[in-house]
Amino acid sequence: MRTTINRNKAILGYGILLILLLQLPAYFLLRQDAEGLLLYSFLMILIVLTLWRGTVFGLVSSLVFIFITGSTLLYTGIAGAVIFLNPTFSMQMFFVYGILLLILILCAGKVHELMSEQGNYLKKLQEDVRNYVAIDVETGFDNETRMRISVNEEMRRADRHKHTFVFMVLKLENYDKFQKLYGAKEVQHLWQQLSQRIQQTVRQTDKKFRFRENHIGLLLIDTTDQHMEVIYDKLDQALKNHQLVNGKWVTLNYKTSFMTYRPLMETTFDELLTELEREMKTSAL
Repeated sequence: MRTTINRNKAILGYGILLILLLQLPAYFLLRQDAEGLLLYSFLMILIVLTLWRGTVFGLVSSLVFIFITGSTLLYTGIAGAVIFLNPTFSMQMFFVYGILLLILILCAGKVHELMSEQGNYLKKLQEDVRNYVAIDVETGFDNETRMRISVNEEMRRADRHKHTFVFMVLKLENYDKFQKLYGAKEVQHLWQQLSQRIQQTVRQTDKKFRFRENHIGLLLIDTTDQHMEVIYDKLDQALKNHQLVNGKWVTLNYKTSFMTYRPLMETTFDELLTELEREMKTSAL
């Protein structure tokens, strides 16, 4: 929390400094003719680009702009040709303009850097919340972190006591389309209904997980391949048809796969999960 507050203060400080510094070119350039307005417009564009893309991009763009504009001004001054800048805009003033532009770019780049750090920090906090808050709010199931812990513990227990278990994955198909069609309220209702039906279908001792947005994991204790056909049939009957809040019924489709863990299998849970997701592309509930 303190880190966030300090970074917000720094962003505010550099933002205020940037606004104050912008008053200097505004005071001198906007008193010129159209040429001054043009230079001020270029300055604002470069600052916006820096806030968007960062210091390096802003500095490179600014140096290219200063080089081209300064070279043009110097050449036309020596040759006596007509240029877009009137004679009152001297090389000395352009030099000051260039220095001030670089200072403003550095200041804008610092704001970009601090905002990027703040954004990454907030993303990390959100990820930590997802990882360490064990219960998914919509389903009441454990999250992915707890899933990994539970399955690895069950693998070790199976190795010690020489028993098998099944880990099953369900993926709700067309989930993005469902969200767009029916909205957040229906999505929340969907997961509440799915979780209730899964709880009623599998045993209370089996463990249920929601990992990723539309994936359900089921850890079926003391289960073998022989039971899976019956479990698939029960889940199909329980989950295929869903009643919306408005009373209408929709048919849901799932991709699914499972693996049976036997004692002393030389594999990790990550490898098993990768294999399950690969098989899930061709298997449907």
